[in-house]
Amino acid sequence: MNLTSSNYLMILQVNYYRIQGSKIAIESAFLQHLRLLKAKLNPVFSRLTVALVEMDDGSYEKRKNSLEIFDEEQEGIFCKTLYTSRTNERDPRFIALNFIPVFKHIYQLVKNCDVLHSGLSHNIWFPTSFMAVLCASLLRKPTVYVVDIDFRNSAWMYYKSGEWSLKSYLLCKYVYDKFRSLQIWVAISFCSLVLLKGRKMCEDYGRRKAHVINFLNAAHSEEHIIDSETLSKKLSTIKNEANLLEVVYFGRLVTYKGIDRCIQAVALAQKKTKQKIIFHIIGSGEEKEQLVQLTEELGMQNNILFHGSLPFGPTLFKKLYECHLLLAAPLREDTPRSALDAMAAGIPILAFDTYYYKDLEATGAVTVVPWLSTEQLAEKIVSLNINREKLADMAEKAVDFAKDNTQEIWLEKRFNWTIENINEHQLKHTS
Repeated sequence: MNLTSSNYLMILQVNYYRIQGSKIAIESAFLQHLRLLKAKLNPVFSRLTVALVEMDDGSYEKRKNSLEIFDEEQEGIFCKTLYTSRTNERDPRFIALNFIPVFKHIYQLVKNCDVLHSGLSHNIWFPTSFMAVLCASLLRKPTVYVVDIDFRNSAWMYYKSGEWSLKSYLLCKYVYDKFRSLQIWVAISFCSLVLLKGRKMCEDYGRRKAHVINFLNAAHSEEHIIDSETLSKKLSTIKNEANLLEVVYFGRLVTYKGIDRCIQAVALAQKKTKQKIIFHIIGSGEEKEQLVQLTEELGMQNNILFHGSLPFGPTLFKKLYECHLLLAAPLREDTPRSALDAMAAGIPILAFDTYYYKDLEATGAVTVVPWLSTEQLAEKIVSLNINREKLADMAEKAVDFAKDNTQEIWLEKRFNWTIENINEHQLKHTS
């Protein structure tokens, strides 16, 4: 590929905030990803443009503690606004007023790029990412298309867990999910490279097509992986049954993460074991008050500690190095980066058996229990607390897997796949 002044454009449903001039605030782990991506793209692409959703002032004030500030001129990462999130984008008035202007804006962005990077639009009424894919197809632009979650079972899971009514389940399954599947079929037909997160998803949609690839979306770098000396001390601590067990959840405090189930499981486990269990909850979100209230109702204030948000990087990982087990109890399909971040910190995982965690079970660092079974989650905590040798072995395997799956390793793979498939795209459209 020989481009002298080329523009790699990403159109994503990610929020950012323009503070002033070229000063931008964005989620810290995403910024780390953009920096690494920019460095990887630099030999071929001179410019990285990211078209995102701009936060309003109120949203920024609520989230600013978890955001990192950078200068787009200095970093060479330029942000464009798709629209501002002052209004619910599912509001009919918002859609009526903004659909055509936003589509025209996206068309111009795609027209001025050399490669488009986009993904699945979950909002079927205002599908900005799908607009971008259609524009790229019309303009014959090479396109990288990424889907980082297999959504197909989520509607049933929401219904089964009691979060949704039968009406909501049927509407999602037979309307929303059908449109989402259509987007993927369109992407496979027209995009140069399609990356799907999950073995079964890749098999079902890709059907052995060479440009449809199963991928892993890592956020940790080699520098985040626990060093051998710290790991050795950690393993000794884990193996000593006299030491308390420190379990952790880190991420957003939102309903579908099932953090309340984790709290209930820890409370049940504590009743069945003599060793004290400490549950660290790292993060912020709309569910915090309810989770604190649940903790008090269960009388677990001395066992469950709320730490607030920690920025992605050394501060977060230093805290994670102290923890022995990650709990994950999602109420729907979920593919959080916390799983691999935990492994980098030498933390094995205990989770509900959603497809992502079942795929990771083969690493030897993950164990699963039946979905929604708080009781079996508690039983497994007790079992691992007793069998510390097994827990330590899982921790070692977690680090081994993290070393083989850093963000840099996967960016290298994605870059090579991108260049290979873009070259094929150019040959196809010039022949």
